[in-house]
Amino acid sequence: MQHSKYLTNYYLCCAVILTTVIISGCSKKPQANAASGPPAALVKLQRVETSTVENSTEFVGTLEAKQRVSLRPQTSGRIVQVTVAQGNFVKKGTPIIQLRPERNRASVDAAIASVNSQKGTLENATAQVRASEAEIKQRTSDIKRYQADIINRNSDVELANINYKRSEELVSAGAVAKQNLDERRAQRNSAIAAREAAIQSLAAAQSALQQAQSQWRGAVALVKQNESQLKRAQAETAVQVEDLSYNRVVAPVDGVVGDVPVRVGDLVNVGDAVTSIIQNDELDLRIPVPTNLSGQLRRGLPVTLIDPNSGTQISKGSINFIAPQVSTGDQAVLIKARFPNKDQKLRDGQYVRARIIWSTGAGVKVPAVAVSTIGAQDFVFVAESETKNGKSQLVARQKPVKLGVIQGQDRQLLSGIQPGENLIVSGIQSLTNGAPIKPAATETAFSQ
Repeated sequence: MQHSKYLTNYYLCCAVILTTVIISGCSKKPQANAASGPPAALVKLQRVETSTVENSTEFVGTLEAKQRVSLRPQTSGRIVQVTVAQGNFVKKGTPIIQLRPERNRASVDAAIASVNSQKGTLENATAQVRASEAEIKQRTSDIKRYQADIINRNSDVELANINYKRSEELVSAGAVAKQNLDERRAQRNSAIAAREAAIQSLAAAQSALQQAQSQWRGAVALVKQNESQLKRAQAETAVQVEDLSYNRVVAPVDGVVGDVPVRVGDLVNVGDAVTSIIQNDELDLRIPVPTNLSGQLRRGLPVTLIDPNSGTQISKGSINFIAPQVSTGDQAVLIKARFPNKDQKLRDGQYVRARIIWSTGAGVKVPAVAVSTIGAQDFVFVAESETKNGKSQLVARQKPVKLGVIQGQDRQLLSGIQPGENLIVSGIQSLTNGAPIKPAATETAFSQ
């Protein structure tokens, strides 16, 4: 018993001594580390500088095409051909869908031939009018010539009468031979005959003029009749051609063909939507802006579209429409901003993030990766120099900051640090306040 008790005490003493040695050894190692200090963390620094900042508000809006036309047939029929595929770009007037025509093309051709025939008849009637007008002009000229000739013939008759009477007196007085009187008589008769011929020619010309005038009136009436018939034929042809054109659905504007839900063989009725043409080269963004911000709205304010993944700007436009009324449902004012879309990356009906930029000015921004949040408070780490054990070293100093809106990859800095300080922009997850750091590189804060 005493021997067992002795062994027990011996073992207890050995255990105590061993425990003391272990504890002593363990306590010495941390003292050595405390003396040398933890290794400096490798970080990147960025000098805080003043740059251009935006006073902006972010919204979610809907893009709509500048023009979107729904294509619907104007007649019922069975589809015999679909000439384009969805997604194709087409010009105005391009055939999209062909229906089986109800009117025969031959009847349309016959109507066109009738129009051409009526045109020929009208041309002939018009030519008759022109010929009659020329005849009237000629007969009028003849009448004037004959009237002038009659005047001359009257003078000749008067002179012949005077010469005859004088010769008659001279013959009676025995001054001249009777032969002279016979000659004067013959001259007088000839002048009278010439005058009668001129009078007959005038009468004939007047009759011809009346006939030409009658023919002209008939030709003019025929022209009017043919014009009326031509108009009726053209109207009938237009109706038939229009009816025939209803069997084709064509693009009313330039644009991209939307979904084509119909196929060859389908029967469609008047008003059925067969596809759409969308002009995506420019898009309008519809944004409902709350009424508390409506006082800041004005045409021309810049609006940017934001990539939802990277937060970077993908397009820039401006406000071109502000609704004059407030939507009673959500108490918001509808605004529109137009964006170019030459690369066709944006789509009609797409929801996008957008930022209305109210104003720009000088300020400070910090990278979002440099910000950590504890509770509701935002913090950043800055590099500060401090002396420890007689040696100067850089340490991470945690500072609370007040931040504004997100601007791309950055946050607007309202207060907390000042321009000129060196901001730690990498490795902040493993940093503690006062931890030693070693700068890998110093970057200058970007400015716009």
